[in-house]
Amino acid sequence: MLRLRPRGFRTQIVASTVLLMAFVMVVLTAGTQAVLEWNTHNDVRRVLDERTQAVLPIVRATSKPLGEQSWESIEPLSRVYDAHGAPVGGSIQHIAESDAAALAIKALATGQRQEAEAHDNLNLRAAPFTTRSGERGAVVVSESSDPYERTELEALIAMIVLGLLVVGVAGIIAWRVTRQALEPVEQMAERAADWSEHDLSHRFDLGTPDNELSKLGETLDHLLDRVAAAIRAEQRLTAELAHELRTPLTTIQGAADLALLRGVADEDAREDLEAISAAARRMTGVIATLLDLARERGASAKASTSLAAVVDALRPLVPDHLELVDEVSETTVPVAAPATLVVQAVSPIVENAVRYARSTVRFEARATPDQVHLLVTDDGPGLAATVRDRVFEPGTSGSGGTGLGLGISRRVARSLGGEVDVVEAADGATFVVRLPRR
Repeated sequence: MLRLRPRGFRTQIVASTVLLMAFVMVVLTAGTQAVLEWNTHNDVRRVLDERTQAVLPIVRATSKPLGEQSWESIEPLSRVYDAHGAPVGGSIQHIAESDAAALAIKALATGQRQEAEAHDNLNLRAAPFTTRSGERGAVVVSESSDPYERTELEALIAMIVLGLLVVGVAGIIAWRVTRQALEPVEQMAERAADWSEHDLSHRFDLGTPDNELSKLGETLDHLLDRVAAAIRAEQRLTAELAHELRTPLTTIQGAADLALLRGVADEDAREDLEAISAAARRMTGVIATLLDLARERGASAKASTSLAAVVDALRPLVPDHLELVDEVSETTVPVAAPATLVVQAVSPIVENAVRYARSTVRFEARATPDQVHLLVTDDGPGLAATVRDRVFEPGTSGSGGTGLGLGISRRVARSLGGEVDVVEAADGATFVVRLPRR
């Protein structure tokens, strides 16, 4: 399924401005056209009124029969008809002759003015009259609305061009204004994110907040203070816990190893001592990992390593009776993290694969524009459905272990800007470690 990229705030503002200006220009164009159309109708009626009023006094004042009168002095585009509807003088457009005659006959029959629209936007008006001698007739005047409609079309084209220019200029202005207004905010956000990961000592320190940017700077400074305090507290707590736990664990492991060196005749007692020594060694490794996480939080972004070096460090974890399939060696994309932390992130996953694999442990690598994926696959029974959803939770184990390894692996990966997940596999179990690439 195609996923649309979320629009930025700047894009939303520009799009809203363009849509608003386009709506305004459409309304203005429609309003202008409505006003022009109304004016056109009124102008045509006014011209017809003027021509009618100019011709009627002339025809009414004549005392001769209409057929004998000379009509050279009447208005152009005006024609006089006798009582039978026959033209006796004047001129009118050729294409409107039949319509004008019919309109004159209708006016004579009703005794009232009549209006009609002929071909090619010709507007006609017929007015009945009676001469001084008592003869009846009708005058038909015409006016074409083409010039007025051409004016409307030219106005429409001008409004469309003007609307496009206004919308384009409004979009450009909105883009420039929002860029100038939001660019400092974007820079401050990027700097705050960079400082929170690499150097917590930096602050914006914009002084007394007297505008929106200085208020934002003060808020980010307070946020960085809280982040720095939280990280220092975490580092301090981790260091104190590591110190408090290392001493008894060293004592336990040393006592167990010393007892094993002296020799233990009882087989069960020897197995118990070996289990105690191994557990103490694992716990020491976990504590060392947590302590390294706390100490190298800032240095991780500056270091880099290759997956080939990571796999070389992980090889001793795979025993000889299992086949190690290495498909990582050809990947040359560096990982943006220290080799020690990457190894600590992947080690619990490899140990889990070794624990359940029947014959093979496989390493694969895939590169994306932003990340490097390291896949660890075993050909074991796979993850049970009851364990899959909570395999990274502390205390979750399918073999009776402590269930701490995979949880620590995810925590280390996230501290490096990556992630650890379970991948669906046909056989066995596949874990993918996603790490940022350099």
